[in-house]
Amino acid sequence: MKYLTLALIILISCNPSRKLDKLNAKHPELLAKFCMDTFPCITTKIDTVTRVEYDFIEVQCPGIDNVKNDTFWITNTKTIKGPGVIVTQQQYNTITKTIKDSAAIRSCELEVIELNKKLTEINEKNRKLENKVTTKNRWIMWLIIALLVTIMGNIIQFKKW
Repeated sequence: MKYLTLALIILISCNPSRKLDKLNAKHPELLAKFCMDTFPCITTKIDTVTRVEYDFIEVQCPGIDNVKNDTFWITNTKTIKGPGVIVTQQQYNTITKTIKDSAAIRSCELEVIELNKKLTEINEKNRKLENKVTTKNRWIMWLIIALLVTIMGNIIQFKKW
């Protein structure tokens, strides 16, 4: 009885989940650092979206009437003669990153590995059952052939009499 109690105490005290709970309660920064180092975040996809905006500035020239408006694109410094519209172009880039938690990815990978093992076991059981059924079907086929041969032998004997 004394040894059983000692064995139970040792088994209860060696539970790793309780140790993690104690570590999280006393030193959460150590546990967080360990988890961050073991399972860092992973950038899975980077997307860039480009947006172009145009600004239109109308230039008025006093004293000039009945002159057709014109559009000027600014690339270098130029002198504008007559009324017109100055168009400037501004380009904005927006970068989007998709970040995933590697702990969740690892958890899914381990789950897939476990499910593949179970699938392999089930396929093996299925193959064994198929072999059993095939063996039984062969016996039944040979029994039917033997029955037909004996019936044909009996019919041949009755015709001779």
